[in-house]
Amino acid sequence: MLFKYKLHNNLLSLQLVIILCLMSSNQISYAAPQVACEYQVKAVFLYNFANFIRWPSSAFTNRYAPFRICILGNDPFREELDITVENETIGVHTVEVKRLNSMINIKNCQILFISQSKQAYVTSILNYIQQYPILTVSDIDDFAIKGGMIQFYKQGKRIRFYINPSSLKKVGLHASANLLRLARIVHTQH
Repeated sequence: MLFKYKLHNNLLSLQLVIILCLMSSNQISYAAPQVACEYQVKAVFLYNFANFIRWPSSAFTNRYAPFRICILGNDPFREELDITVENETIGVHTVEVKRLNSMINIKNCQILFISQSKQAYVTSILNYIQQYPILTVSDIDDFAIKGGMIQFYKQGKRIRFYINPSSLKKVGLHASANLLRLARIVHTQH
């Protein structure tokens, strides 16, 4: 019952963001507001992914360690992600947003958003973190096919996502059937 309530509540939050974005897109069209709106939606998705993925206990240094959503490279979310996760929890874990310029503290992340600014290094990054239970997310083209776990893409004005289940499985992450139903499934190129 709690899961149904949380799912319903999260979907309402996402719907509200989308409605606000659509309302603002009827105004005079400038590139910056459209990009901001796009990343508001992606921020809500990013947070909600945490509710539909199961991490092994080894993903946390202790039972009450924070749940970290990390951004590697230039931050396209700005304050949108901070606002989305403010006062939120994932189970018993408070949610924190960390911005990283290098991979030094990457193993402390549960979700890693790899920014467009790291596109040239995506294969190296994915190879480095394949030993950690970190959900990798990006909007870099072909990210999921290259071994990333979730890739955002646009279909018309909507934000959609691909999921690579085999990449999740390799590091011990499990996606709920509800999340998989919403995604387009892709597999890593060999």
